[in-house]
Amino acid sequence: KCKRLFKIEIICLDFSISDKEETVEWNENAFMKMKNLKILIIRNCKFSKGPNYFPEGLRVLEWHRYPSNFLPSNFDPINLVICKLPDSSITSFEF
Repeated sequence: KCKRLFKIEIICLDFSISDKEETVEWNENAFMKMKNLKILIIRNCKFSKGPNYFPEGLRVLEWHRYPSNFLPSNFDPINLVICKLPDSSITSFEF
């Protein structure tokens, strides 16, 4: 079997130039294979649901209007240096 490795380290999504706001439907397990993801920045997007997983090595998390009430339960923020979640639905920030 061929095993694919995703070497993506940075994702920056910004839909501020869009005229209308639409909800992004996505697979909440999308980050599961992105073991190398270090920086995740999402601005001006409305997602249908929050992620089920963040990689261990995530260092920067900036997600405007984070769509869930909590961060993924498996996420250990030990490597997180910056965490910005403005206008989010977060009700608890426990680790």
